[in-house]
Parts: sequence; structure tokens; C-alpha cells
Amino acid sequence: MRSFIKERWFNYRPLSIIMVFLALGSVFAFYITNNVFITIICTVVILSLSIFIAILKKKIKYFLIPLISFIIGISAYFISIKTFETAPLQTPDIIEARIYSVDQATDGRIRVYADSVKFDDSNQNANVTIYIYDYTNMFEDIEIGSVIRFEPINVYKSDLFYSGIPNSYTFTNNLKYSITVNISNIELVRIDKTFAEKIREYIKENLHNGLTNENVEIAYSALFGDKALLSDDQYDVYRLSGVAHLLAVSGLHVGIIVGIIYWILDRLKVKGWKRVIIVAFILLLYAYICGFTVSVVRAMIMTLVMLIAPLMFRQYDSISSISLAGIIVYFINPLSVFDVSTLMSFSCVFGIALLYRPIFKALFKIKLPNILSKSLAMSCSTTVSLIFIMAYFFKTFNLISVLANIILIPLFTIGFTIVFVLSIISLIVPFITYLLVVVNPIFDFINLVATILGNLSISNFETMNINYISIFIYFFIIMLISRMCTAEKEHRVMISLPLVALLVVSLV
Repeated sequence: MRSFIKERWFNYRPLSIIMVFLALGSVFAFYITNNVFITIICTVVILSLSIFIAILKKKIKYFLIPLISFIIGISAYFISIKTFETAPLQTPDIIEARIYSVDQATDGRIRVYADSVKFDDSNQNANVTIYIYDYTNMFEDIEIGSVIRFEPINVYKSDLFYSGIPNSYTFTNNLKYSITVNISNIELVRIDKTFAEKIREYIKENLHNGLTNENVEIAYSALFGDKALLSDDQYDVYRLSGVAHLLAVSGLHVGIIVGIIYWILDRLKVKGWKRVIIVAFILLLYAYICGFTVSVVRAMIMTLVMLIAPLMFRQYDSISSISLAGIIVYFINPLSVFDVSTLMSFSCVFGIALLYRPIFKALFKIKLPNILSKSLAMSCSTTVSLIFIMAYFFKTFNLISVLANIILIPLFTIGFTIVFVLSIISLIVPFITYLLVVVNPIFDFINLVATILGNLSISNFETMNINYISIFIYFFIIMLISRMCTAEKEHRVMISLPLVALLVVSLV
């Protein structure tokens, strides 16, 4: 018992503790308002563990930091909820809005997302979903940047959380209203594209020079994280095969871009702070063009921390870097804790940071080739970290997603690198994108493998009911079995068993 108490369990990281308990506070507030009793039990257990550790270590910070972060998380949740609430809705006579995203037309209607919304000349400071009925190609002016004015058929308040699958709730990204309108009632006021939208539109047009229509959709989604061009069936294939992350701008994409920038700067012999400033400027510009999506912001922050650390004579720590990015993203929008893209993005990098090295060492010990060991370790660590996230949001999980990632990530890296480089050059020399024809076979093969693996009934299975509390407990267990925990193996087991029992209770 004496060694158990004196043993060093973790390399203490305040940023990680703050991030975890901020998120836990918001999750606690969410479930309390939904009358989930198990939330109280799990939260009390976790906070009691913090008190226990503080007493053993005789340092009050081990309790105060989690407690203060937890309280801030609860407060931030309720403040965000209050901000989202609107005055009693009275259907306006005229609505004006600017379209920033357009889904594919289906069944005689099209769904668009709009900002800069006015209800009878009253600014709403909100985003809305507009369902346009009787849509035909005769009205070709419905495009990104279109400012439209119309008489609505109906206006409904949107729910803050959307439940597409029973017992699965995801944040609706500030879409406060759902509006229906007939195409005949719409008047085009003007075209008002932002600089980012103009860049994306110009590159999309250039992609058609060398890529097939289907591959344009894949390339455009990978470049900007915008899946508006993808059909639901196409996206489902990638999701079910476990490679949907290829279609969202993430650390993989940003890593490729930074690698290209580094290669150029090395040839120009640019180093030190000049290199950091150039990389920071390019990543900030790219994040702006992508709409500052969470995955881009997270990858950008982590990359800049990695570049700055050696210049400040500090050792880079991936877990602290992830935590810093998480805290920044959280305070930009506390409800991002409930966003599927945010959770998948942070879960992937967190899983890699915790599990990649031990899995790689285990594979290397059994004499697997170095390249194969690295690929398997990367794929396994991301797969393990996403099990509960996928189970919660989609109620399914693909058993062979590890294989899909091993096959497709190297090919995608080659294809994305070519697409990115030629897309940038095409801003000056548009006809260069005719060379993208060499990428078609790569993307065709990726689509084929994703389709085959996604449609294999034996590879997908339905999962039990998961909730946010069980996701937190699952990651606490991962932390205990990962390199983040420095305790003896038997002591890890002693602590893990109660958490496993708590996990089982949370799933009931």
C-alpha cells in the first residue's frame, strides 16, 4: 500500500486536466437537464478520485484545478444554451439571407444553409437551414454567396441538439431555424461571396479540368472539409469503411501541407522564427479558407506548438499540445464538446498520442517490418480511440477499418499531395490542373476499396447504447493502460477494474 501511495502515476499535465474537466462539466450539465441519474454517480466518483489523489499527494492543486475547470464547464454550457435561446417566434413576412452552403438536390428540393439572416429587416445573428421545394435546374442562381429574399411557407425553431439516431445527440452548429420556401417565391438580391468562397469556387472549377465528377467531389471535400458535394450514399461508404476522416481536413491533411512547406523552405534555407512565421501565416490562411473548422484549428495549433517548442528550448509534448488546442476550441464554442467532428478529431490524435508508441513497440518485437509496424500502430491506435465515438453517433462499427486505413492512407497521401500542389499552382496557372488526370486512378481505387469494405456485412456490426459519460470513462481507462500512466502494471489493474465496472453501469 505504501508503494501504491508513493508511486508516481502520471507526468502531471495541468492543461490535460483542465481540458478534460471543462468538457466533463458541460457533459454533466447536459445530462442533468435530461434527468440522467447515472451522470451524478459517475461525476461524484471522478471528483472523489481527485480529492483522494490530492490528499495522497498533499497538494490541493490536484483537486482545485479539476473542480474549478468542472464548474467553469457547467457555467459555459448554460451560458451557451441561454445564448442560443431566442424570443418567441412569429413567422416573418419577408426573410433575407446569404447562402454559404448548398447540398445536392434530391426529390424536387434542395437544402441550403444561410447566414446574415434578417426577419422583416431584423438581424437574427444566427444560421438557418432553408428547404427549397419545387427546385429545378431552371433556377440556376441558387449558389454559394447568393443573397435571397422570399416569403416563407413555414419557420420552425431548431433544436440545439439533433438526434438522428435514438439516444444519440449532436450539436446543430448554431442552426437556430428551419425554413421552408417554394422556389417561385425566391428573389435573387445579389451575389456576395467572401474571399474564401471565391477561392474554393475557383479551385473547384479547376479540378474539373483533370478529375472525373466523382473524384472532384472527393478532392474538394479533402481539400476544404466541405462535404456539400458528396451524396449521402457516397459519404456513408467512407464512414462504414472507417475512412471518413479522409474527407475532412484533419491532422493528416495539415501534416502533408506542412511537409510540402518544409520541403520548400529547406531548399530556400529558411529556418528559425522566419520558418515559424511563414508556416503560421499559410496555415492561418488555409484555416480561413476552410472556414476555421475544428479539425483545422486543432491541427494548426498543435503544429505551431511543435515548431515553437524547440525555439523556446522546450521539449514538445503532444498530449499537452492536444490539450491546449482543446481548451482554445472549447472556449470558442463550449458546445463543440457535443459535435461529432470535434470529438472524432480530438479522439484520433489523443489515441495516437497515447497508444501509437506501445503498439508499435509490440509489433516491432514480433519482427514485423518497420513500415508495416508503423502503419498498423497508427491504424490500430486511431481505431481503438474511435470505437465509442462511432458507436455513439452511428450505432455501428467496422471491424476491418484497420485494414482499410493501412491500404488507403498511403495512397491518399500521394493523391492529396498532388491535388493540393496543383490546386495552389492553378490559382496562377489554371491549365496546370489538366495534369490531375494522373490522380484519377488513385482516387478510383480508393473509392473501390472503400465501397467494397463498407458494404461487407460481416465487417459492420451494431453496437450497444453508448453515452457521453461512457465515452469519458473509456478514455480514462485508455489513459491508465497507455504510456501516459507510469505506475506499476498491477496498480493500473487495481484502478482500471473499478472504472470498467463504472463503464458497464453507465451503459445499462
